[in-house]
Amino acid sequence: MIIQVTETVSDGDCQRLITIYKRYADLTDVRDHTGYPVVYWSHLQDAPDANEIIPRLVKQCLRRISGLLEIADPLYPETVVIAALGSGGHHSRHADNCRQNENGDWMPNHTPQRDASAIYYLNETFDGGEIVFDRERLAVKPRRGLLLAFPSDGAHVHEVLPVRSGVRYTMPIWFTTQEPLALKNLALQ
Repeated sequence: MIIQVTETVSDGDCQRLITIYKRYADLTDVRDHTGYPVVYWSHLQDAPDANEIIPRLVKQCLRRISGLLEIADPLYPETVVIAALGSGGHHSRHADNCRQNENGDWMPNHTPQRDASAIYYLNETFDGGEIVFDRERLAVKPRRGLLLAFPSDGAHVHEVLPVRSGVRYTMPIWFTTQEPLALKNLALQ
């Protein structure tokens, strides 16, 4: 099941999150596999704007997707980041909690605790960068304010096509059913 909900983030919040990313991107040494900075919640938790926006959006995301994804156990935020992909940036075909071995069998990857994946899209001033789910024959064109959510398993293999121009900003969130692995410093009350 893949969930798409439009207009979930205001233009103002999208712009503030992009500004936060730009402010903190040079302060992180974490890069995705294509070389772009990834700013984790732990880098942002003391930033006044981020501390207000991000917990609110995570809570809103949980409210919207919990029943729809048909995951029986409660979900807890496990990882929250703000990321950007510039021209040429992409993500190869993958699942978020498992990988295929040389025999084609699915086995746990380095993040087997992830049960649900969600992405808030923060802008649309770029070309390319669609997320494609081959099994579902679905290509999603990112639009500012769109929330996309899906189970993190091998049944939801996806890829992000190369960004042809501009910069694609997102706020991915991964959720787990394992409460001890939840982010301890992200208050959702």
